Amino acid sequence: MGEIVYQAPEISMEEYKKYRGKHVAIFKGKIVASGTTAKEALTNALKKYPNAKTSQIALHYICPAEELIL
Repeated sequence: MGEIVYQAPEISMEEYKKYRGKHVAIFKGKIVASGTTAKEALTNALKKYPNAKTSQIALHYICPAEELIL
């Protein structure tokens, strides 16, 4: 059985501050859209990149500072 490895995206401190508390869509390694829900972030990303497949867009939630777990 193969091992599944999850790799969290690299997010700069500037991006963290801008998007904390929001859902973000990542396409080709960059944050391309955000929203208050994952669905909204995905919809916004597909508006910007209409030829992208949903399987090519990763969705992540950026935790607010008080919820950051290290």
